[in-house]
Formats: sequence, structure tokens, C-alpha cells
Amino acid sequence: MAAWLESALEAGRLYRSIGALEAEKLRPHVHRAWVRSHGGGADPRRPKAEFLSALDTERLRERHQDLLLASEPYLHALSLASGEERHAVMVGDARAILLDVRGDEQTIHGPERVPGPGALLEESVCGANGVGTALAEDGYTELVGPEHFIQGFHAFTCHGLPLRDGDGAAIGVLSLSVRRPEIGFRLREILLCAARAIEMDLLAMRLERDMDRLLTARDVPMEDLRRLLQDILQARAAARLRIDLAADQLAGSVLAQTRDLLHLAASVLRRFQRSAALWRALALGEAAAPRPVALDALIRDLAELLEVESAVFNVTTSIEELEPVVVQADHDTLARGLFRVLVSAIRTARRGAVHLALRARPAGGELCLTLSPGAGVAPRAPRSVRVLVPAHPGAPERAASDRSACMA
Repeated sequence: MAAWLESALEAGRLYRSIGALEAEKLRPHVHRAWVRSHGGGADPRRPKAEFLSALDTERLRERHQDLLLASEPYLHALSLASGEERHAVMVGDARAILLDVRGDEQTIHGPERVPGPGALLEESVCGANGVGTALAEDGYTELVGPEHFIQGFHAFTCHGLPLRDGDGAAIGVLSLSVRRPEIGFRLREILLCAARAIEMDLLAMRLERDMDRLLTARDVPMEDLRRLLQDILQARAAARLRIDLAADQLAGSVLAQTRDLLHLAASVLRRFQRSAALWRALALGEAAAPRPVALDALIRDLAELLEVESAVFNVTTSIEELEPVVVQADHDTLARGLFRVLVSAIRTARRGAVHLALRARPAGGELCLTLSPGAGVAPRAPRSVRVLVPAHPGAPERAASDRSACMA
């Protein structure tokens, strides 16, 4: 057994015999959890095993239908990835009350079964555990064997992390419990990826409801918003497929291919989050106080968001150069203004190309778009568009110009 686990065992013996909590015998996050568990009145010899009533549990599940719907495929994937190992995959609400549990038959229904929906797993009830401690720590947490505060949980290795809404607030928790520590560590990456995917699905539901509430167009035409939303939502299927494939690979112990699949899934999830945030800025953003905006990152994200729009008009959009530029601006208003400019450029350059370049200027940033429409689209020579974004508050200034005006 690793020295730090032996140390955790000794810390438990000391606490149960004389009530001492020695920080040096526990990993920092474990010590913090034990202090909270002690302060909350948890009994290290046995959990209080508190549950909501069946009626209250059902009502709680009804209130969290979106979370249950979003988590269902990933609970299945994590259970599949665990193979024949003893395991339980749990999702709980922001108060550490279990909403759903998946696992092998013995772990879910056997004599040593894990708690089911309605169980209260906050630290004051059950001590340090993968559900309550992840929420208390507000981040990814692992507890191995004797690091659990309560002796009855020493057979488990638990991993957990909060689930967050689009504003970053914890709205739930995803946790995995296994009997063998090495299995938990093998499944850690897919657990982290599954948590981000659940957040993606929750955000996708929110975006669809946002679209339904948009009864009148704002700065961006409604049809553009609707088409953009469908493009963004397609990422859900790609991420879910890769996580499902990774689960199959893990069940067969094909670790190298699993890691590649999860890295691809993670990149899709990161892109989805950026695109979703940008879509909400375009669709729902209100005027706000100026703040620092990385203009180069915003332009890159807008160009990425409009990849399908470019494909529809058979336009090749390329980024020639994006120099780092930070301006003080209302992010959402600036995004809508630049979005209109890029959409107009793509449609003007039908069957051709749009080349983007951003250069730092003393007064702010200069975005240059060189338009090269396809044959038969525009009889005139290729045009350029120059957009000056001031370093301090003010709307983007757009000026049509000849090609030379966009050269460095």
C-alpha cells in the first residue's frame, strides 16, 4: 500500500481513538474534508444513512429533469467503460442529494449496495465522499480507501466533480465509485470528459429555449441565428459518439485509442462552449459597460462560428494574420458589429475567398478583409473592407477601401 494511504489509515485510527485531526497525515483536500465532516457531526464509524421520502425524491427528480436527461447517456457510457468491475456512477444535485445511480448488479442491488436516489451525501451526513466533497471543494476530488472519513466507505475509490451551468455555478455533481483504485484512475479521463459533455447538453437545452424566446430579431437576423444554432448543436452528436467509442475501448482495456478519442471529444466540447457563449452574445447580449476584449480571439471565434456559412456560399475563409490586440469595449455589441461585417463579406465573396488580417494600430485594431468573389459573381476587381476598432469605447468604424489600404 502506498505510504500516503498508510498515513490516512493512521489518521483515521487517531481520530477515532482520541479525536485528533493531524494535517500532515492526510492530503490537503482530504484534511479539509475531514475537518468539515467533523464540524458537521459525521460519525466516522457509520453514516447516518439519511434519505428523502419516496415522494420528495420523485419531486426532486422532476425538478431536475434536464440534468437527468443530459446525464443519462454518460452514466451509461461510464458504466460500460467500467466493464466487469464493481462500480457505481452517480449524479446528484447541488446539495449532494443523489438523483440517479448506475452500476453493476451487485453494487446496485446486492447486500453491500450503494445508496440510491434520494440519499443525502453531504459531508455532515456521510463524511468525505465523492459527491459531497466534490461540491464542498468546488472542483475535481478523489478519495482512495481510508481517505474516506467513514470506515464503511474504505472499500471504495471515489472520484467526483461539480457540474456547472453556463454561468459557472454548480448545479449538480457527477461521481464514480469503484472497488479497485487502479480502475478509478483508468476511468478518470472519461469521467472528466463526461462531466463536460453533460454540461454541453444542458447548455444546448438552454440555447434551444433561448431561441424559442427570441420572438423578434435584434441586431442579427433571426434566420441567421437559427442556422447558427443548428450548426453549434451538431457538435453534441460528435462528442457523444467519441465518448461512447472511448467507453467501448476502455471496457476492452484498449487504453491508447481511448486517450485519442477523449482528446478529440474534449476539443469538440471546448469549441462548443466557445461557440455557444458567442451565440448567446449575438442573440441575447444587452449593452454593457466596456471591458477588456481580446480582439484577435473574438475574430478567430467568429470566423470559426461562420465555417458552415462559408461552406453554404462556397467561400474559403482564411486567416492571414491575427496580431494580439486588446480593446476596451462592450463585448456583445462589438461581437454583433463584427459578425455583420463577416457575414456580409462571405456573401459578397460567393464562390470565392475571404482573407482576414488583424493588425495592431496605435489607436486600436485594424481588421482587413480582402474579398475575392468567384467567377461570374462580381465583374469588378477584388475589393477590401477595413474595420477600425478603437482601443477605447466606441462602435466599430467600417470603411470600404481598395486592396492597398489593407496592406501592412
